[in-house]
Amino acid sequence: MRKFSFIIYISIIFINCEDPIDISLNDTKEILVVEAFINWIKENKTTEQEVNLSLSSPYFNTDFKAANNANVVIEDEQGNIYKFYEQGNSGRYLTSDTIPYKLNETFTLKIEFKGEKYIAKESLTSVSSIERVEQETINLFGRESVQLEAHAYDPIDERNYSFFEFIGDKLEIPEYNVFRDDFSNGGEYFGFLLDSKLKTGDSIRIRQYGLSNIGYNFWYLLILQNTQQGGPFQTNPVNLVGNLVHESDSNLNPLGYFRVSEASEIKYIIK
Repeated sequence: MRKFSFIIYISIIFINCEDPIDISLNDTKEILVVEAFINWIKENKTTEQEVNLSLSSPYFNTDFKAANNANVVIEDEQGNIYKFYEQGNSGRYLTSDTIPYKLNETFTLKIEFKGEKYIAKESLTSVSSIERVEQETINLFGRESVQLEAHAYDPIDERNYSFFEFIGDKLEIPEYNVFRDDFSNGGEYFGFLLDSKLKTGDSIRIRQYGLSNIGYNFWYLLILQNTQQGGPFQTNPVNLVGNLVHESDSNLNPLGYFRVSEASEIKYIIK
């Protein structure tokens, strides 16, 4: 009798599992998303300064929605104000002025969008120069892959944070490594790239950007979320807390980060 009851119970489970399940996802309010940076490139003494504004979208919506008609300025410690202007309706804001290089100085980003005011502060962080690039050929799962190591020397008796960026036409997406000098203070360290599609003659732009402590934590988690493979017990990505805040209501804090970095750059040709 117990065996018969068990068979009936299992049958009911399988019959019920055939019914479709509709999951209703609540679309949350749009959130301002900010990607803002000032880069001072050491090797050619150039400055890159840009603010990109967009709006978050529902989970299954991949459309990009620019945040248009915002008022955007960056202010230095002396009260000098640099106004950024939107390029068309792209959500990309640029300034015609060059923000001066001032190591360890704090810069303030101010954004006003649809009556809401947002602010972020970050200091210009130095970075070690990339001294050399080493190339090897690695056999990866039966395929030959190119491995690059961009080497630098860590200043002694300092706390240093940075991230390496590898960009090239043959790379599907940029590759990033983060670095902190917990175990290499005063020694040599490197960022690396491993790719099976790179061939002789391909060009790679390698950069290392200086980061603050909070900047390192943000980039570490951002890279981790975008590179982890997941699995049956993998937690879902969460919104990362950056250095941008709403001036009066923390519930309206935007997503993203305002980064101010010294950067070292090398353009490398695959041998």
